[in-house]
Amino acid sequence: MALNIKNSAVEELAEEVARLAGETKTEAIRRALAERRQRLALELPQRDRRAELTGFLEREVWATIRARAMTRLQRG
Repeated sequence: MALNIKNSAVEELAEEVARLAGETKTEAIRRALAERRQRLALELPQRDRRAELTGFLEREVWATIRARAMTRLQRG
């Protein structure tokens, strides 16, 4: 299946990366896409973890904290 790049800036970038890496444009594009896919896949679990932690804090911790300032005695 062919990929038709219609953006001259993208074409130039592909040529530059291929030249710097000593690869064909096809190989440079394949590697770039594979590397990006890997980075994006690694970010997903982190996003889910952040949402889970925020949910836990909202339900279990922040909900139990009173919305008033602590007294000097409470601070120790």
